[in-house]
Amino acid sequence: MKLNHKPLTTMKKFLFTSVLILAATLAFGQDIPGNLALKKLDGSEVLMKDVLKDDVVIVSFWATWCKPCQAELDALYDIEDMWKDKVRIVAISTDDSRATAKVRSLVKGKRWPYEVLLDQNKALFKALNLSSIPFVMIVKDGETLYSHTGYTPGNERLLVEQALKYLK
Repeated sequence: MKLNHKPLTTMKKFLFTSVLILAATLAFGQDIPGNLALKKLDGSEVLMKDVLKDDVVIVSFWATWCKPCQAELDALYDIEDMWKDKVRIVAISTDDSRATAKVRSLVKGKRWPYEVLLDQNKALFKALNLSSIPFVMIVKDGETLYSHTGYTPGNERLLVEQALKYLK
């Protein structure tokens, strides 16, 4: 007796397609909760809806201990002429409250021109269901249009080029 394996093949295709759709939904469905407040380096709080009020914003999650994160932010600083006055970059530190002085010192020493926010209890990190850094996303009008994890030299140019495509 010969068995027909077509239903199994069809089921595999369905499952594979479902996983792809789920992955795409997770990647592009990471809308930042606007009512969530983060701290600025001066200690004041700001709502994410106010942070993202501009047209296109690159949001970078990083930490003081993460060398690839710092390399990416340094590289973005090196190509500031590509994005300055066109796209804003917001660097969100995931360091805990004990490292706030270290964050301030590092940012000041590197003279990064970004708006730096502190996600000290990782509320935003958790709300977006993130698992690792560096994590970068391009947000327009509160909606995530692009995201990726990790850093490879040269990615910064591709990231800025992608963000510039979303300008009105």
